[in-house]
Amino acid sequence: MKRIFTIFLLFVLQSTAFCQSTKADSATYLHPYWSPDGNQIAFASSLNGNFDIYVFNLNTFEIENISKHPANDYYPSWSPRGRHVAYFSERKREHHYDMSYIGKEGEQFPISSARSGDLPSWSPDGQNVLYHSSEDGDMDIYLRDHFTNDMRKLTFSDSTDVYPFFSPDGNQILFLSNRDGNMEIYTMEPDGRNQTRLTYSPHSYEVDPIWSPDGKQIAFASDRYRNFDLYIMDADGSNQTRLTTDSHFDLSPQWSPDGNQLVFTSDREGDFNIYTIKKDGSDLTQLTYHSAKDFYPSWSPDGSKIIFCSNRSGTSKIYIMDHNGENMRKIQILRHQ
Repeated sequence: MKRIFTIFLLFVLQSTAFCQSTKADSATYLHPYWSPDGNQIAFASSLNGNFDIYVFNLNTFEIENISKHPANDYYPSWSPRGRHVAYFSERKREHHYDMSYIGKEGEQFPISSARSGDLPSWSPDGQNVLYHSSEDGDMDIYLRDHFTNDMRKLTFSDSTDVYPFFSPDGNQILFLSNRDGNMEIYTMEPDGRNQTRLTYSPHSYEVDPIWSPDGKQIAFASDRYRNFDLYIMDADGSNQTRLTTDSHFDLSPQWSPDGNQLVFTSDREGDFNIYTIKKDGSDLTQLTYHSAKDFYPSWSPDGSKIIFCSNRSGTSKIYIMDHNGENMRKIQILRHQ
């Protein structure tokens, strides 16, 4: 049976939980996402058995469960002002995309439904949320107005259109599609017009596309040479440049806030570790050295820190380190609700 995924928006307030955690060491932590002010991290965790969405305060070391449901919740995404978190859930409700107000007993308000999706993406002004869904059979991209609750379907191909992201100025949407046979990178306008193919690699797959902070370039990974390497290109698809040439996998590029570097994960030394590289392909630097798997790297908004997930302690946990790999430590959960 196909699982039905639901998007949720939550109004996030500071935690008032005072319950000592006894499950933190055995729980799994996934999909960490910095708040815009850099003071909190949203993530999915199995602290209470199923996966819920939590917000961790980096100053008080407290967390709050902001989804509170027996179904699994994944892929949190902060709104630009840090007041809401959109996420996907496996709870089986029809025509929902709920909103919760933390501090008001977690009240939830229906907004929309989505099937088999993840990674919701906000517009820079916080007006709209993008997501992909198989509501009509094929995987297509939808836009939901956060304030009016209006929903618009943006793609109509008989294929898979996924992982949409707004450009920093909100004028373009980046997404992946296999409408021409294999997974390629496309852009379109916010109303779905002018869908444009940017990459042409008929015997390979493009993954993990992400806008540079100024919106002028796109970083992505591609297996054009049988393994996945990192590439960058201009926003119109021109000047495609291969940054890494290792025979192993380089994945999950994330731009530094100043747009000069990328952090990514690679198994070039046998296990997946965290690396940085300048956007011109120089100064490749290994930041983590461990036989476990380190993944989901992400810069803090000010560029001084990097968070990532690692299973070095058995199950996946969240770690934080300086941008140069120093002062690494596991996020310690002191209290949770």
